[in-house]
Amino acid sequence: MKATAGLLVLLASAAAASGSQAPFAAPASDTSVQVDLGAHLNNKGTSRAGLAGAGVGIRNGSSFPSAFLPTGLWTDNGVTFAFPTWDEVKLDNVRCDLQAVDVGGVEIASVHLIGTGEDPGGFLFQETKDVLGLKFTDGSEGSVSFEVKNFWIHHWSNKSPLSAPYHFLNDSTKNYNATHLYHIPISLPPTAAGKKVASLVLPATRKANTLRVFALSYVPTSVSPALSVQDKIRARIVRGTRRWGHVAGNKAQVVEIALANPLSASRRAESAAWVDSPIRVTLEGAGFKTVREGRVARLMPGDEIKVEVLVTPTSSSASTFADAELRLNTSGREWGVPVSVEGSDLVHDFAAWTEDLADLDQHSSPTWFDGAKFGIFIHWGLYSVPAWADGGKYAEWYDFWLHDESAQGTTHKYHREHWGEEFVYDDFIPLFTAEQFNASAWVDLFADAGARYFVFTTKHHDGYALFDTGATSDRNSLLLGPKRDFLRELMDAAEKEQPGLKRGTYFSMPEWYNPLYAAHGRVSFPGGLAHNPYTGEVEAYTGFVDTGDYIEGIQVPQMRILAEGYKTDLIWCDIGLDNHSTSFVKDWYTQSAREDRPVAIDNRCGIGGDFVTPEMTKFDTVQPDKWESCASVDPHSFGYNRDTKDDEYRNATDIVHYLIDITAKGGNFLLNVGPNAQGVIVDAIQKPLREAGAWLRLNGRAIYDTYPYPLVPEYEDDRTHVFVTRKDDALCVVSVKDLHEWLEIEAPLPLLECDKAVFLTPEGDVPVPWRYDGDVLTVDLSAVDEAHRTGAIAYVVEWRYGDCGVRVHDEL
Repeated sequence: MKATAGLLVLLASAAAASGSQAPFAAPASDTSVQVDLGAHLNNKGTSRAGLAGAGVGIRNGSSFPSAFLPTGLWTDNGVTFAFPTWDEVKLDNVRCDLQAVDVGGVEIASVHLIGTGEDPGGFLFQETKDVLGLKFTDGSEGSVSFEVKNFWIHHWSNKSPLSAPYHFLNDSTKNYNATHLYHIPISLPPTAAGKKVASLVLPATRKANTLRVFALSYVPTSVSPALSVQDKIRARIVRGTRRWGHVAGNKAQVVEIALANPLSASRRAESAAWVDSPIRVTLEGAGFKTVREGRVARLMPGDEIKVEVLVTPTSSSASTFADAELRLNTSGREWGVPVSVEGSDLVHDFAAWTEDLADLDQHSSPTWFDGAKFGIFIHWGLYSVPAWADGGKYAEWYDFWLHDESAQGTTHKYHREHWGEEFVYDDFIPLFTAEQFNASAWVDLFADAGARYFVFTTKHHDGYALFDTGATSDRNSLLLGPKRDFLRELMDAAEKEQPGLKRGTYFSMPEWYNPLYAAHGRVSFPGGLAHNPYTGEVEAYTGFVDTGDYIEGIQVPQMRILAEGYKTDLIWCDIGLDNHSTSFVKDWYTQSAREDRPVAIDNRCGIGGDFVTPEMTKFDTVQPDKWESCASVDPHSFGYNRDTKDDEYRNATDIVHYLIDITAKGGNFLLNVGPNAQGVIVDAIQKPLREAGAWLRLNGRAIYDTYPYPLVPEYEDDRTHVFVTRKDDALCVVSVKDLHEWLEIEAPLPLLECDKAVFLTPEGDVPVPWRYDGDVLTVDLSAVDEAHRTGAIAYVVEWRYGDCGVRVHDEL
């Protein structure tokens, strides 16, 4: 196999990208190596106008339009890939089936794939899990897990560096769903540190969503014998964002920078391999300056840390980060590194947005959302009256199950027995009384649970809204049923009584049986009036207003009402499908910037959004992009299900462990509650929420405003199971197992000799001695009362970073 270093190749040939992609721009410290996959190519997955013939295409003859792909060298997130000149004949991807790709025997920090899962995504799970095998030159083997996203998907939208607004079907027609090739970064585990990789073993063929690989590169660890401070700091990514901070009362643009120590993590014990003094970071160039520098406390060999600097233009004519130079200052030395800034250009007006998807995709999750970690989801509506589902189904889908199932279906039978054949879904409206709904009690519960935000279901797929829908529809709780604006009550109570809670709104993009949605209906969202499943008679759609067009007359105006009338901080769309979200989102981003109010949007509105949303599941690895896992206290349903027994709800231990895991992998946890039709959140749901909140009040500094430690987010052996989180000035180890007098972790953590460790207890922080013996971290917990290290939900040891230059710790 041929492998070439990206920067060296660039010196000879800087190939420009084709189609809509930006030209090649090398990062300052690009040492990525491109691997020739020629011997393994076994499929044709791209085309100019479609493919024909058996055995071709990404799935059933589908192909990615090559007009949207670069050729030659191309860089994303600080890694360079090599692409061919695309034609209609040559094989261009590897359909994975345990191929062993020779890399020649080199220590690798991370592997990077350009690839995609071959299947379209379903309506629930959009990622699949895969494994990359590692064969080392010493004969040993290892593996590392990662996630694979789908080629295209109905339900969610994704962001990717290589995307097209359509793909070709096997008859050369176009399927106008956004289609993607993804940059999949895979960090090798600490067990691979110090070892040379002979070959990478691609994943096995799967029953669904087999991985296709179009390009492969890797980032080697540095083998430099010199250990000047410059050898130990690599600026791997410099990316402009559209986020802002404040300096002296003025907005300034956030630029994200990833600094890495390229030396092997196996050199953790070598003090000379560390950058053990703080690193000050600024970015300067033609037409802009840094107004707030970034700071990194230390860099352990093999570690990578993201830091933010704030910049402002110095010239009204400056539009790009021209002549950008990263300035680094540590240990009394300062130097500059020329860099190319990816992402957004220089921002003069944070309210200047357009409807162009490429422009909107530059929006990213705000700082408040990244740091919040824990939110509460509320599913409540007409479906809370029947409040029933069987076999692990969602109770909030009662309307659909009733009309979609055959006569032998469980919902069909249940409804006949409990409500009768003449009782249609809209007959539940007068029974949705909500007489015990108390917005103040709800927001107090959310705050007591330790949540930093909530997301309220303003309208589910049945089209019954819990807010004032204005002229778009009369199908809402102000006009039908309880005659109350529940969203207004909840938003007002939160703003006045729990101002620390950010306020979010769930919004279903389609409506199952709205007559106007028939023009857009597909799969589980048919549109058109429902028919009584027993008599066949057409059912009324109570409160329907004929606006003439579902998208422009109902969907978009209602999203505007939520943003403008209710000042939501977060819009959590569901289902996606047909939409004109670009119009709404452009205006919302513009208005929120003018109001100096950073907002967030999920990836189910028909655009890429700020975060991805695995449902009733979570990722096992640290993700390159922001994510949020939604799951429910009822492990099978979001809506209230009267058949769920008290002991079947998640307990506080399960909730907190889920939150700890997600936090360590860089995600947020949106935990759902399903109130009953009277507006009551039952005690069996309240109890674990309050217990989780009690744990967070003591240990929340290991959760809130933290970020992952990608090298070791989780460590488990026969005796120990811990997760690692960190802040700029601290590192936390969170144990989900009871602890003995000694805690041992065989993993490299970025700890220095002067760092002080404490064990968090209800009676205060208890200092605990610690040391490294070779590769094993040992923490002496004998000073901690046994009652504080057993019998609780989880336990936290926190290290506060000191400022020292000697690593070997002899405190024990």
